[in-house]
Amino acid sequence: MKKTAEEIAADLNEIARKRRRPRPEKDLSPTAVKGDTRQVLSQLQQRRASGTLPSYDYLELKRQYELQANKDVQQAQAQAKQKRTERLLAQADLNTEWVFANMDREDPVLGHHIDMAHHFINAFDHWQEKGGAAILIYGDFGTGKSTLAGAIAHELIYQHQKSVIFQQWASVVDRLFFGVIEDQESRNLYRRALEEVDLLILDEVAANRARLAESQSSFLGHLLRRRRNLGKSVIIITNHDPQALHKAVGDFCFEAIKAFHPVDVALHGPSRRPDIGDYRS
Repeated sequence: MKKTAEEIAADLNEIARKRRRPRPEKDLSPTAVKGDTRQVLSQLQQRRASGTLPSYDYLELKRQYELQANKDVQQAQAQAKQKRTERLLAQADLNTEWVFANMDREDPVLGHHIDMAHHFINAFDHWQEKGGAAILIYGDFGTGKSTLAGAIAHELIYQHQKSVIFQQWASVVDRLFFGVIEDQESRNLYRRALEEVDLLILDEVAANRARLAESQSSFLGHLLRRRRNLGKSVIIITNHDPQALHKAVGDFCFEAIKAFHPVDVALHGPSRRPDIGDYRS
């Protein structure tokens, strides 16, 4: 038999009245809490006696948690290092083949310079504290100058997380003097990066030139002085020997190079690049 509308309304009112009925508050007095605690302890004792309460080696659990925590921290650190390495490599813009593994340590000329390069890398932080260091790499085209400098850069990035910029001197000139970087703010940021990066490598400085333009030699001199003041190291690559380089860059710039007390690395001899077909250069 269906209920009338009045009966349904009465049922809903009864349900609402019951919901509004205040629930009895839980007794939180010390006596009541103590009784609850005793009840819980009694239940635990009963479960332990019946063999249904699991047992834990808390020292072992602590050890496992600490091992997992250390593993998670190491994994996070490795991921962060990988991301930073990728970012540093992108900034450096290095040829991936410029690594020590691709250099011939048995070469009587290269072997000594490779050892020198590793000393430079291992003492890099020391040089920074002493005002920075410089390596002047000079010699004929194709003798391995850029490869040696690039191998140093790769090692500093992978092993020591140092920032590196490897730039052709002509590229620096184009960006700052010939409008490749158009707006002034971007040019200022680029100039600051050249000043503050951990290692600046300038390749082919004054290549095929008897003398740099006055504006270029002045800029290079100021750049090197600024890096010296900041304790930042530099590698200069050129096909000029020191005497010819002095004439090419002028007194102001050459004195800035000398202030670093640079290690000079002479790479002479035939080209170490592979020949083209049957042609021997």
